[in-house]
Amino acid sequence: MAAHFTQANQEVHSYMLTDIPDSLKSNSNPQAIKSRNRIFQVSSTSQSQNSGGVLLFNIAPSNFSITKGSMALRARITFTGTNLNAGAATASIGLDGPGGLAATSVIPTLGNGYACMQRMTLYGSNSSIVAQHNFLNDEMNFMLMHNSNSTYLGTDAGLLLGLGAQPVTTSSTSAFIDVVLPVPLSIFQSAVQDFPAYLLSAPLTLQIDLASVARTVCVQGTATCSEYSVSNTFLLFQAVELPSALIEAERMAVKSSPYIMASTSTLAVQVPQSILTSYTLGLNASSIRGVALLPTNAASNSVSTQIEYVRHCGDGAGGAGSGVNAQVYFDGNLINSNIVDNVANTFYMLKQMLHHNVQGNILQPSPISQVVTATAASMGPGNNTFCKNYYSIAFDCTSFDQESTIFGGLPATNVNIQLAGYNDNPTYLVTVLIFYDVLVAFQAEGSMSVKR
Repeated sequence: MAAHFTQANQEVHSYMLTDIPDSLKSNSNPQAIKSRNRIFQVSSTSQSQNSGGVLLFNIAPSNFSITKGSMALRARITFTGTNLNAGAATASIGLDGPGGLAATSVIPTLGNGYACMQRMTLYGSNSSIVAQHNFLNDEMNFMLMHNSNSTYLGTDAGLLLGLGAQPVTTSSTSAFIDVVLPVPLSIFQSAVQDFPAYLLSAPLTLQIDLASVARTVCVQGTATCSEYSVSNTFLLFQAVELPSALIEAERMAVKSSPYIMASTSTLAVQVPQSILTSYTLGLNASSIRGVALLPTNAASNSVSTQIEYVRHCGDGAGGAGSGVNAQVYFDGNLINSNIVDNVANTFYMLKQMLHHNVQGNILQPSPISQVVTATAASMGPGNNTFCKNYYSIAFDCTSFDQESTIFGGLPATNVNIQLAGYNDNPTYLVTVLIFYDVLVAFQAEGSMSVKR
């Protein structure tokens, strides 16, 4: 999308003007329109599914808008195996994920319900793909590790996401965890817009592809797991029934100009570490926000091996070895060049990409700077836990990060990543995440189109 100006710059500096403080003024905010709020619970059309299965949900068009930030998936994850009730001292089972292994339960501290989600796809009313997130489990691990409030991780997430949760054992062969997982699609989690279901002409379809047992489950000791299932699945969301006059006015308006929602999407691929000496992805996006690399600790997943995003670059216990020369090119132009040779510099790049900047953020501290593993001794100065369990290389590509503007990232047709000194374990997997902006347009006939 070509950048262009639609009017002259009329910036005015008002620092020498005086005004009456808002606290002395009458409240002039308008009243909200009259409406009625409802909570929906939509059941899956595919019922209970085992590993590798598919969950499907249909969201019908109706005279309501879906309240932003309200959509979540309710489910029960049930494990089938042996010796599941032997106790933490000899055996345990839990959801896979990063973080330290808690001493009392031997379960990954950041193991979570998203571990069972390999892919999430939203199909529009004209069957086009509105949003698709591959390797969603890795993407959510990245967000939980690096972009979540540590207080939330230590409290609410344990109940809602099953974060580090010990399953309820019903017998030696069966155990379960109940979760309510926020649906991580930007179009439903927008900070500024509700989803206009009243502009649809046909149902939306949300499809969730379940991951393998090895990618979802972590067992320790004498416990085993042969299968898991996801049941009791419901899509929960809050909707507001709107006045008919407003709905008709909006439907008339889209006949001349489409209704636009700003959203963020992700391109995710998983490649062997050796490929990243020079790896090119064709994206053709108008606004790329950032690039992140999550190395894993194996060439394939196993239920007996906890997933860790481990550096594997021969840096030693101090995390300050020879380092990695990290470069990113957009259409042949060098965007980022950095020597990732210590924990501090890696952390700096990550903070910039997530727009926490380099100052301490009291409202949203980075969990990786907090003690969230089993013991305080496993973190802190001189320890390499950051490199071992919480590691990712990140590149910031955002020019302007303001809610009053959209598409503030960098445009690129091809993204080339070059990591020198990063192939000491060439077969180990690395998940590449590229975050970019999209525009979702609702057309007059009720169809949806995506522009990136």
